Amino acid sequence: MNLYEYQGREILKNFSIFVPNGIIVSSPEEAVKAAKILFKKTKNKSLVIKSQIHAGGRGKSGGIQIVKNINDVYKKSKNILGKYLVTPQTPKKGLIVKKILLSEDIYSESYLNDKKLIKEYYLSIMLNRNIKKNIVICSKEGGVNIEEISENPKKLYIEEINPILGLQIFQIKKIGFFLEMYNNELLKNFYFFLKNLYKAYTYINSTLIEINPFIKTFNNEIIPVDVKITLDDNAIPRIKNYLYKLNITHKKNKNFNFIKLKGNVGCMVNGAGLAMATMDMIKSCGGEPANFLDIGGSADENIVKESFLLILKDKSVKVILINIYGGIVRCDTVVKGILESCKINCPINIPIIFRLKGTNEKNAKDFISRTNYISSIYITDTLKDSSNKIREILYNY
Repeated sequence: MNLYEYQGREILKNFSIFVPNGIIVSSPEEAVKAAKILFKKTKNKSLVIKSQIHAGGRGKSGGIQIVKNINDVYKKSKNILGKYLVTPQTPKKGLIVKKILLSEDIYSESYLNDKKLIKEYYLSIMLNRNIKKNIVICSKEGGVNIEEISENPKKLYIEEINPILGLQIFQIKKIGFFLEMYNNELLKNFYFFLKNLYKAYTYINSTLIEINPFIKTFNNEIIPVDVKITLDDNAIPRIKNYLYKLNITHKKNKNFNFIKLKGNVGCMVNGAGLAMATMDMIKSCGGEPANFLDIGGSADENIVKESFLLILKDKSVKVILINIYGGIVRCDTVVKGILESCKINCPINIPIIFRLKGTNEKNAKDFISRTNYISSIYITDTLKDSSNKIREILYNY
C-alpha cells in the first residue's frame, strides 16, 4: 500500500520528526483559504503546491509549483486539480490529481539564511529480500536527479541492519560521516532524525520509507522535503487502529493481482504458479507477456470482467491467452466474465486463445462456441498447443 506524501508527513510528525507546515486541499477555493492561513503562520513570501499522486518525478513534470500570492495559488491549483499528471513513473495517460498539498517553502531564506548554503541529501530505509534485512541507503546528493545519481555506486552508501539488534548508534554515525556531517550539533540532530525514522519504519510495518531530499538549515536542523512510504499489505491489519487515527484508509478494491508489463501477449490465469509458468511459455514461443494477471482462487464473474477489461485497454496486446485450471473457480464462470467484458468493447478484434481444464469445462466451451463478440477464437488442449498458436499469430501479425 502506497501512501500519499501528506499521509507520510503525518506519520513522521507522529514520531517527533519535524516536517514543514502544510494543508491538504481538494479545490482551488480551499487552496486559497489554506494559503491565507499558511502565509500568516509561516511569514514566508512563498508557498509550494504539491500534487498528490502515487508516483515520483512530479517536480520535472509541473506537479510541484511555487506560488507567491493568493492569485497565484488559485490559478495554479486550478490548473493542477482534476487534471492528469504525467511523470516518468506514471502510465502514459498519467494519474489524475484529486488533492494537492499546500506547503510552506522550506527553501526560503527564512529557513536557509542564504540560498547558496542549500545542501540536499537522499536517504531511504527499505527491505532487502535477498539478504532478509532492512537497509539504509543514502547519498550526499538528492533531489530531482536522484535516478541519475543512483546509477553511480560510488555516490551511494548502504548500511545493513541486523534484524535482532536494530539500527545502532555506531551505524548512524557511519552514515552521518559519509554524508560529511562532522559538526557535533548537526550529527546530533541527524541521529534523532534517523533513529525516529527507523522507529517509524518498523512500527508501521513499512517496506520503504524514502526521504528525497532532506536538507540541513543554517542552524543545523534536519528537514525532510518529500517523503514516500510503502506499507506491507499483509501487515496492515496489525496497524489498522493506528492508520484509523491518522485517517488513512486501506481500500482493497481489487481481488486479483494485475501488473502491467511491456509485452504483446495478454494473459489471464488462476494461481500465481500457473501464471509464472504461462509467462515462461509465452517467452519461449517468441512473445513477451503484456501483464501478470492472477484472478485468484475465489474469482466471480465481476472480478473476471473487471480484470479482463484491463487487458483489453492495453493497445500493445496482439493476442490474449486464457489459461484456466478449473477447481473452485469454475471454467464457465471465467468465460461468462470474459464475454461480459467483450460485450462492452465489442467487436473484439484481438485473437483470444482459450485453454480450459477442470470444473464445468464443457459448459464453458459451449458458451464460447455461441459467442459472436470475438472475431478470432482458438481453443487448445495443452500448453504446447497454446504456444504454437501464439507463435503462429505473432508471425502472421
